[in-house]
Amino acid sequence: MRKRRLGLPLFLAALGLSACGPSLGIYDESSGYQKFYDAFSDMEALYDGGSKSYDLEDSLLNEKTINEFKWKDEDYEVKNKEYLYLILPVEADQNIEAIILFFKSPYSQTLQFSSFYFENEDAAPKKIKYLSSPDTEPEYDEDGNYIGEKEIEYDDPPKEDSLASGSLSLTQESWDSFALGGFKQTGFEDGLLHAKDDGLIYLRIENNSGWNRDTLQPVTCSFINLMIRAV
Repeated sequence: MRKRRLGLPLFLAALGLSACGPSLGIYDESSGYQKFYDAFSDMEALYDGGSKSYDLEDSLLNEKTINEFKWKDEDYEVKNKEYLYLILPVEADQNIEAIILFFKSPYSQTLQFSSFYFENEDAAPKKIKYLSSPDTEPEYDEDGNYIGEKEIEYDDPPKEDSLASGSLSLTQESWDSFALGGFKQTGFEDGLLHAKDDGLIYLRIENNSGWNRDTLQPVTCSFINLMIRAV
């Protein structure tokens, strides 16, 4: 299996990957990445029909995942699904310089992604448009008589509001990475993502959004080695 760790210039520049492991800025420590684990809650991965929670240490970043691109136990494995949102709750104030994540697909596909930040759960999307979500719903008058169809109002943020976006060409059954940086956050001009305790980072795979079902091919994928550099 081909593994690509150093495929992106931003990945190299932001993390300074070396034989000792990734450089995560303020989260680096020789004995492990406990500060990193403590700075976030479990990642919630939403897909059409359900969701899955992934522990950072067990499923997304540890010595085995970094060195072997494997999980310690199949219970920790990130299964192949058509993931739409990868949601990372923030538990510490921090300034994020880069977000890196590795993906693998059973098919050769191009993944398109966007990123968003919400200050708290109340500000996050509540009505998400999945691939199977309808565009309209029945409308009734005050007497309960059917009068036609009305457009459903979903509250997914538009791609134009993305803090950082990109694409990743995946080769069948090969790990490859994307790197997000140069965040365009309202009120800031330093390229950092200024995240606060109780905030939420949303990574959206545009291929699996109902907004793009007529223009993009859905992507089935797994992911590993979430690396966040904060300064």
